[in-house]
Amino acid sequence: MDVFKRTFSNLGPGIIWAASSIGVSHIVQSTRAGADYAFALIGFIFLAHLIKYPFFKIGPEYAAVTGESLLEGYKKHSRLGFYSYLVLTFLTMFFVQAAVTIVTAALALNLFGDFLNVSEWSSVILIITCGILIAGQFKWLNESLKWMVLILAIASLITLIAAISQYGLLPPKTYLLTDLGPAMSIAFVVALVGWMPTSIEVSVWHSIWSERKIKELPEREYAKKSLVFDFKVGYFTSLLLAIVFVWLGALIMFGKGIELSQSAGIFAGQLINIYTESLGDWSHLIISIICFFALFSTTFAVSDGFPQVWRSALKGSGGNQISENRVYIISLVTLSLISWFIISLFANQLKSLIDFVTTLSFVCAPIFALLNILVMNGKWVPREYHLKGWYLVYTFACLGLLICFSLYFVYWRFLSG
Repeated sequence: MDVFKRTFSNLGPGIIWAASSIGVSHIVQSTRAGADYAFALIGFIFLAHLIKYPFFKIGPEYAAVTGESLLEGYKKHSRLGFYSYLVLTFLTMFFVQAAVTIVTAALALNLFGDFLNVSEWSSVILIITCGILIAGQFKWLNESLKWMVLILAIASLITLIAAISQYGLLPPKTYLLTDLGPAMSIAFVVALVGWMPTSIEVSVWHSIWSERKIKELPEREYAKKSLVFDFKVGYFTSLLLAIVFVWLGALIMFGKGIELSQSAGIFAGQLINIYTESLGDWSHLIISIICFFALFSTTFAVSDGFPQVWRSALKGSGGNQISENRVYIISLVTLSLISWFIISLFANQLKSLIDFVTTLSFVCAPIFALLNILVMNGKWVPREYHLKGWYLVYTFACLGLLICFSLYFVYWRFLSG
């Protein structure tokens, strides 16, 4: 018990990263994958985790070795990479925030009632999130998300066991693979992999959170080991829960003619029913609460991640602490306001909004992956920490796969006719 308490207290940035990941990509996209294709797409989930692993791992490693964020490393390597990241962040941040908030709001509507619509619930969630982050920032973020992710993991595993006991290990009349179908399947696979476990640009957020955590740790080598272990815990949790949600979608919804709704509110009800049908009506309230806080944790992490990028960008430009905090607050409020406006337009087009954002992440992934490699092997990083040997070969092989997938999608989408 003492070992668990000590380990749990040392967890931080990796769990925050997991919270930012285990949201739309898992609860929405993985559930859709199981409901529509049974277990046919599990291989893509494993592949996504495998080929993105080295690029996410660079986030905490670089912060532990250098004491700075990847964004500062981008600027040291080339201003082109630094400003490219900021431009791409600006182009996606409002849609990403809207996508995670709209699902959270839909779960709030399902849990607390429809006396507010999805747009109004979104405004309430964004106001609460802004208030907490402005008041407590990293400390509150770190402590609260660890418990949210732990509760979600335990509850999801219990639910899967209950579903297996009721429906068996596999859906009836199906095998591991199913017919994926034509173009629509390709589009969905791209959307699934694009945010599975999450988009690679989140590695910059992870490095910023790790930079904050380093202040609580002793010497650099211990910090590196601690942060990498923390990352692996979060990464394994992400993979495990993605499989759990695919499994639940396959057991309860595959082959039953249930079409997941474009409406955020209706989709939330369908999601809760997956759990309720497995455990019984008694579980409806507690599962509704758990799912809400799971998505709220994602909204919480994302709401902090983007403003941290802009604060770190100012830090890299020589801004002082007061101006950095001011930029954080202005970025947070601006992000919330514009995201709410997008939500008001897309409240009944949930899948379209999510697919747009995840597809954009898929296409941009090789750019961020290459930047991470170049920064980790930068001349200012001690050579003993450079990527080398077979691990470097593996990393470049993963980069090659990301490039091939992105080029194929561009060809299929725009050139194949």
